[in-house]
Amino acid sequence: MKKVALVTGGSSGLGLELARRLGNLGYIIYLLARNQERLSLAVNELRTEGIEADGFPIDVLDERGLLSVREELCTLYSKIDYLVLNAGIVKSKLFSSYEESADLRQQLDVNLWGTILPTYVMLPLLKPGAKVLMVSSGGGLTGIAGYAAYCASKAGIVNFGEALRRELLCKKISVYVACPGDFDSPMAQEAEKEAPRWMKKQSSAKLMKAVDVAGKILTKAVGSRFLILPAGEVKMLMLLKRLPGTLSDKILDAILPRPAASDT
Repeated sequence: MKKVALVTGGSSGLGLELARRLGNLGYIIYLLARNQERLSLAVNELRTEGIEADGFPIDVLDERGLLSVREELCTLYSKIDYLVLNAGIVKSKLFSSYEESADLRQQLDVNLWGTILPTYVMLPLLKPGAKVLMVSSGGGLTGIAGYAAYCASKAGIVNFGEALRRELLCKKISVYVACPGDFDSPMAQEAEKEAPRWMKKQSSAKLMKAVDVAGKILTKAVGSRFLILPAGEVKMLMLLKRLPGTLSDKILDAILPRPAASDT
């Protein structure tokens, strides 16, 4: 029987590239995304490449919708072999600049609860040998000015994934959390547009492409490895975080963007 993969946030960017990679490995692909038009385009794109694919126009926060997806996949296959939790949003602005708390809550809801809820709903379909891949961020490993709510939500994914991994070890279900750095994606492009000048990247280094990030992530999502760091910049952040407290803070304060008094 063929293996089945369900990918949330799969209609574009990293989610679509992860789906494509898995499809090329022989998985039957099911994409889950809110936007019906983009979802249909993504499914058709995969099909033209010879990948068996379909989609569900479901919000990751819609529990009833997720339950209907589970019921359909249970009827068809009785299993999910690879669950990819990639749905997310980002807003780049100072915490004090938010006019409505709802904008803060939305990032926590979509990024964190939008990872936890689909995992909770789909867990009964995960059998021994199945894999769960959650997409966090370098911002889930260290706080970055201008991304307070985003970093909080992504840090939650890291800790949720680590806890779930230990719970599922006895069932031989693998859990991985990927923490990519900056890469070229529709979401990153939108965040760059709305970011104030002090937040914009100082480096002229070319951003990684989503297809390359997807390849690195899936290559590393094997064995007992838990945390996947596909970018050198994120590995460096992890090393700096391990330095003695004040030294780590001084170095990170010097290299990460932060506002001046005039920006607040």
